Amino acid sequence: MSIFRWRGAGLPGPLWELERMRNYMESVYSTLANGVNNFRRNYTGVFPLVNLAEDDDSLFLTAELPGIDPQSLDLSIKSDTLTLKGSKKVEGGEQEVNFHRRERDAGSFRRSLTLPSKIQAEAVKAGFKNGILTVTMPKAAEARAHQIAIAT
Repeated sequence: MSIFRWRGAGLPGPLWELERMRNYMESVYSTLANGVNNFRRNYTGVFPLVNLAEDDDSLFLTAELPGIDPQSLDLSIKSDTLTLKGSKKVEGGEQEVNFHRRERDAGSFRRSLTLPSKIQAEAVKAGFKNGILTVTMPKAAEARAHQIAIAT
């Protein structure tokens, strides 16, 4: 069975307004549905969650790594790419049980980020406290902002 929509201007005034309102609601629903799909496509399965920020002198990375042993992490920088690798273990995961819900993932992970500016790799400092990895990366001299005097 086919459904035909009549979008003609020949509808009486009140019916035309209802048709216009229905079309508007369909477009709103479509936009919302696409937004949820884009959110799922972009953010599902990404681990660890990170923030990358900068000021005039440095880049700052924070990563959420709850329950991870800091000794199992590998942090490296090559050229303009920072790579964070590690593994996540869930205790009691080897038992043969029937799960009703399993939301905690286990396994290895790798996250690579392109840095927005050149850094001094030898001066990078990293710390780990309460499941949060904090990395401070001083910018290279050529990447820092320089004040230029204006001659008058």
